[in-house]
Amino acid sequence: MKLVLKATLVTTMVLASVCARAQGSVTLYGIIDTGIDWESQAAKAPGQISASGSAIRMTSLSSSLPSRWGLRGKEDLGSGMNAIFELESGFAPNSGALQNGNRLFGRSAWVGLETRYGTIRAGRQINMTYIALMKSTVMGPALYSLASLDPYLPNSRSDNTVSYFGELHHFVLGGTYSTGRDSASSAGSATVNGGAAYNPGATNCPGNVPGSSTSCRQITALAGYWGDQVGVQFVYDELRGGPGLLPGSVSYDPSMPLLLSNSSQKTTRYMASGYFQLGDVALRGGVIHRKTTTTTDYQTNIFYGGASYMVTPYVELDGEISRIATSDQKNANLYVMRATYFLSKRTSLYTMVGFIQNNSRASYAVGAGYYTVPGAKQTGILVGVQQRF
Repeated sequence: MKLVLKATLVTTMVLASVCARAQGSVTLYGIIDTGIDWESQAAKAPGQISASGSAIRMTSLSSSLPSRWGLRGKEDLGSGMNAIFELESGFAPNSGALQNGNRLFGRSAWVGLETRYGTIRAGRQINMTYIALMKSTVMGPALYSLASLDPYLPNSRSDNTVSYFGELHHFVLGGTYSTGRDSASSAGSATVNGGAAYNPGATNCPGNVPGSSTSCRQITALAGYWGDQVGVQFVYDELRGGPGLLPGSVSYDPSMPLLLSNSSQKTTRYMASGYFQLGDVALRGGVIHRKTTTTTDYQTNIFYGGASYMVTPYVELDGEISRIATSDQKNANLYVMRATYFLSKRTSLYTMVGFIQNNSRASYAVGAGYYTVPGAKQTGILVGVQQRF
């Protein structure tokens, strides 16, 4: 009888252990996406007056989508609650280098709880601006996209962040609060800003300064309705300046090489956007107003709209038009077309064509992260391949 009881007890313990393991899971995933990019009227550095000529190169920052790999985990805690985490690393497929300020998990590194009332996360993560953008633009963070007009948009992530996101009957509500929005910097000239170089993915604002709770603080909030066919959303995004990582340095505005020297200097964005889905056709668009307050105010408005159409189950066409208008008259229009052929559920080939029309003061490049000259009418052509795992 004792042997039977012992055997029963051991079996029960083993089965309980197996069930506990079965309730948790970890998924390895990723995207490798790169292409060959040709651009006319290319410049070697910002501020160049005349173009150096056309340029051809393999993409590094992003192609159709940024390359990345990651781990996601989920454990059932019972009563409708799950423990979750995500670690995601961005890399340059042309060289293997780390992206996002040379961080191993620069795209995300968070842990959280998922409940029937919403999800709470803590760590480095995308904020509500990024979430709303992915719902309202057909080009996403592609090389030719809104990233060409505002480099903050594909880099809208925050360190030291607690977030909440909930959805009820298609109504959504979310927010993030960061005590130090960016704990990374890039090395630059020792004579400029304490040796910190401008990098929209590492803006030198670690925060957590004793006696100054608003230094490097970032707050984002989202409210909207995400229906199956129609969705609208509104976003508020505020990021503040503060002391930088290096002695004598201060933080940067992620959109441009503009110093945010203290916590009273800030950049605020307001976004209104949405989508409409009708069968195989998707229409998306919105407007983003930005105001940066330092010793003076600097303002921009971006208007964008696009459409996506599944021609067949294997062919998708995308197109988007966007315009930026600024308070210092640096205005431009950007036109992008993309065709994607799906070889399988995981592998695709694509081509993109972009054209940017700068006025005499503006020098936005058609490819995000690259350079052109004031007044350029620049064309870009990209051919690439993407593989998901």
